Amino acid sequence: MRHLARVLHPRTHGLTPYRVVFRRAQSHPLRSMLDEGLWYRHPEREEAAIVWAQDETSIPEVLTSHYQHSWSHLRVRAA
Repeated sequence: MRHLARVLHPRTHGLTPYRVVFRRAQSHPLRSMLDEGLWYRHPEREEAAIVWAQDETSIPEVLTSHYQHSWSHLRVRAA
């Protein structure tokens, strides 16, 4: 499971870990595969992660900093 935060050592910054599930959009074609003549994209998929944030309302900001606009359908899971 990935840990996502906008700072190093999130606990020392007073951040709280939140277990989340979100949907990742289909990726752009992978450059390494294109170089070999193959056209491959990661399909749309659900991912789980631990997001370190100040509160639940700042979780989307952390996800956007890591995945730009390629995520959607955020669900925060019970601890």
